[in-house]
Amino acid sequence: MKHQNIDYQAFVVFRKLMIISPFFGKIPGRHREEEHYFSQSLLSCPPNYSSPALRSPQRILLLMGFCFCVLPTLTGTGFARMSTEAKATHIMAISDSLVKARLSLLDTALMEHRLDDVVKRRIINYLEHWPRTSRRLLARAIRYFPVFEEQLRAAGMPLSLKYITVQESALRPYATSHAGAGGLWQLMPGTAREHGLIVNELLDERLDAELGCAAGLEYLKIQYERYEDWALALAAYNCGPGNVNRALRRSRSRDFWKIRRHLPRETRNYVPNIIAATYLMTFFHEHDIQAASMELDLQITEAITVYRTISLHRVAQVTGLRPEVVIELNPQYLKGYLPGMRGGHRLRLPSRVMPAMKEYLKTYAADRPESSFHLPWSSPLLDRGELNGDRHYNQYSTVAGNADTSLQQIAAIYGVPVDQLAIWSNRGVRDTLAEYDQLYFFRVDNFRPLDPRKRDTPPPAPILNDHPPAPVSIPNRGFTDEFIHLQISVPPARARVKKPGVWERVRSWFQ
Repeated sequence: MKHQNIDYQAFVVFRKLMIISPFFGKIPGRHREEEHYFSQSLLSCPPNYSSPALRSPQRILLLMGFCFCVLPTLTGTGFARMSTEAKATHIMAISDSLVKARLSLLDTALMEHRLDDVVKRRIINYLEHWPRTSRRLLARAIRYFPVFEEQLRAAGMPLSLKYITVQESALRPYATSHAGAGGLWQLMPGTAREHGLIVNELLDERLDAELGCAAGLEYLKIQYERYEDWALALAAYNCGPGNVNRALRRSRSRDFWKIRRHLPRETRNYVPNIIAATYLMTFFHEHDIQAASMELDLQITEAITVYRTISLHRVAQVTGLRPEVVIELNPQYLKGYLPGMRGGHRLRLPSRVMPAMKEYLKTYAADRPESSFHLPWSSPLLDRGELNGDRHYNQYSTVAGNADTSLQQIAAIYGVPVDQLAIWSNRGVRDTLAEYDQLYFFRVDNFRPLDPRKRDTPPPAPILNDHPPAPVSIPNRGFTDEFIHLQISVPPARARVKKPGVWERVRSWFQ
């Protein structure tokens, strides 16, 4: 049998190298002899060996898959004659080559996706140390990536630029840096105002997914036109063009990886961290990472422009949503209402309640104050709103045909954003589909219309004429002088009897 001369010490090295198991993921290929050898090695393991990594079934399976694919390449006696450290170095080199092969599949027109120590450490963090954060990032990507791709296509820019937001804000609109940058694209207040956004105590349009993306892409496009290199443009986006120009003069090169040491400390790892984020969002399915649970009302949304002043309280009344859902989808309105400025404001809601909102805007005049009429349904302060919005959706499945080779084709057929289809189906955007591969997506089944009822309340009671109060006078109760001088007989008080003392009792004995 092959590899019989691999000693137990090398096997211990394999187990210690479980820390690099996130790099392998799902590796195709099955080899019976290596599987039998590995099972025999597990059986021959000393019983007192209790490694924490060994107690993780997932990591054992990943290491088994690694050994089944790598061990067939270690034929002959060359590998057996290596030292333990040489064997470990060889295995880690193979793992790096696997990650490099995956990174080479990414968009090379954007920049060189190089694997260095920073990229490798951040990938391990995403996959091994931050699994909960990675699942949350996938869930937020379902909501925001379709919005970003729409803006990127309109601007004619690479779609891979959407992964900048993973590094900038972790896809959290309320994220704020110590320098004052805010929003998904982490724009400074001055930069946002230069690109037409409003940032004040009532409205912060940096937090809007569409407007913040549009302003961020404009600023990034200016940097690209200046340097004609996306890696340098990303560095300027992070630290400003002045620091990048200074690094270019010191290094006398226009290669980011050569000028990197002359950049500020935070910017040195900025582009490598974006590369690691791109790896996570593209190959998450290879490492069995699934999106965290999130309401479908927060995933399937659309936006309209509203040209009036309206409170988010009234929006919750019309749509029947919980107030926190309306606020989470519209974080840019700091005071809880659309101020009604010139040009209108964007209002993002779940797609299933958008018919009710549009009908409300058509039915009630914009110049009529919101407080002048009362809606027939209850207030969201009295009713908690829709607690189970997922019941209005349905999950659908489809299979790939002979001509369907990519997720983009299936997404175009069903009108679903490709990022949503990939995460819902636990697939990679760049995966090649085989025939009968099953994919999943969600659609709205029940749209909410506007409530047609009208409040039928009786007219108020007529107001009675107010009469002035009469002055207060002392009442005449008919008392007479006889009643006043009437004397009440009081019984006399009883005389207090003194108890006889001891001497009185003794004296009474002799009388």
